[in-house]
Amino acid sequence: MNLLEDAWVPVRTNGGTGAFRLLTYRELLCEPGSWQVSLPRDDLELACIQLLVCMTQVMFLPEDDQALRARHTALLPPDAFAVGVALYRDWFDLDHPKYPFMQSWEVKAAEDTPIQKLLIGLPEGNNHAFFNEVGEVRALSAPVAAIALFNQSSNSPSFGGGFKGSLRGGAPITTLVNGNHLRETVWRNVLTRPRIQTRQIKVFRAGEDQPTWVTPIKEKETIHWNEIGLLRGLFWQPARVKLVRSDIPASCDVLGGGPVPVYVGFSKEKFDFTVKGLWPHPHGAMLFSTRKGLLEQRFASFTTTAPAWTHLSEFVVPSPLVADSNGGSVPAEAVTQASDVFHGESLHLLVGGYRIKKASVTERRHELMSLAQGWSNDKGRMQQLVELGKEARSALRGKLYFAAKGNKDKGLKGIGTAIDETAEKRFYARTESLIHETFSNTLTFRDWTSAKVTFARQLAGHCRSIFEELTDPYAMKPELIPIIAWARRSLNVDLHKLGERA
Repeated sequence: MNLLEDAWVPVRTNGGTGAFRLLTYRELLCEPGSWQVSLPRDDLELACIQLLVCMTQVMFLPEDDQALRARHTALLPPDAFAVGVALYRDWFDLDHPKYPFMQSWEVKAAEDTPIQKLLIGLPEGNNHAFFNEVGEVRALSAPVAAIALFNQSSNSPSFGGGFKGSLRGGAPITTLVNGNHLRETVWRNVLTRPRIQTRQIKVFRAGEDQPTWVTPIKEKETIHWNEIGLLRGLFWQPARVKLVRSDIPASCDVLGGGPVPVYVGFSKEKFDFTVKGLWPHPHGAMLFSTRKGLLEQRFASFTTTAPAWTHLSEFVVPSPLVADSNGGSVPAEAVTQASDVFHGESLHLLVGGYRIKKASVTERRHELMSLAQGWSNDKGRMQQLVELGKEARSALRGKLYFAAKGNKDKGLKGIGTAIDETAEKRFYARTESLIHETFSNTLTFRDWTSAKVTFARQLAGHCRSIFEELTDPYAMKPELIPIIAWARRSLNVDLHKLGERA
């Protein structure tokens, strides 16, 4: 299967509500239609969109904002498409005899790995986070295999000890700008040449910037981040892998349907190399901090159970690293670009990533976040709302932790149950819709003072309700009434202060 010629993009027509079909890359860019990616797994859907963005970024790099707007509003002429993809046909063939897409032709492995290992979160063995049993996925069609290969190399943790992870680290958060349909989404995330250069990414002449499966990384090679060009970085493959194709057609265990050529496993081989520095990938928020006078950089990732909105200010608002600050951040470049090229419009973000613990994926996060018109003139407001939410959560959990543990010095017996952990989960669940409604409401940015006060009051209401729900069952015991009363009074003080600051 060639990604530049064959039908491989899994979509539904009519804005995602119509019939399922496989779309060609040329049809996506050159023919009218309102399509949306359609796959059973949200992480593969996001990876498919990101793969299309990367292809378009490399092959149809807009020179300026005017060129980007033209591509965004009008179909790409077929002759322009033919010129753009001409140099890349051999590099995007999944079964090319010399340059198979995102693979190494000669891989030495004692045994093949089941193809299920490519679907992040459910390799084989003990990690059954997203599937019912080991071996549930035994065959992948070429479209799903190509998307899974890209996702494995760009967005996921490594295969384990001795294998390298993506250029953005083990489990980075991907942030893309969503459009009304798939073609619009792709172009909204394609950056102009000046913005790629602002990100300090090298743009080589066509043909000079080659992917890792054409010009392989050398064993024990040391690579400086600024030596990696746009194409090589966007399609960076840190592992030596080779798909194993079945001789017998079968149904794809992800897409279903009739018998098609399928892949049943892959070979993988350990090898060592070093990348010095952090390549400034445009599809994620970069975080900065100083430690012992040295600048440290990393990409935002999900490290706790906290939902994506707690990172919202990092996703959207640049924050310079200044003295006496905890750090700074730079959003994904498409978000910054949107404030200039699509100024005055609402912003819809596709946010996704994995939360990991050592080598295991413990959670998969993918969601749509919307910001109302006025978001680009933020003036620190988004950060204030995020901090209000975080402080309300901290106040609730802190007081319930006190109630659970008690205080020997004050002679207060504790409840003895970790109700603070339950409270945090309930807080995030109860306030999720409130958070999203607040950020997507035009009044939030138009009538800021009133919106902020209302937001703080609603947060406080949820905190008080959760507190009562979790402590009421213990209030029947006389010896626990003092600790509950103390914690309630302290919580109300904190929530009152929160309202005053709003």
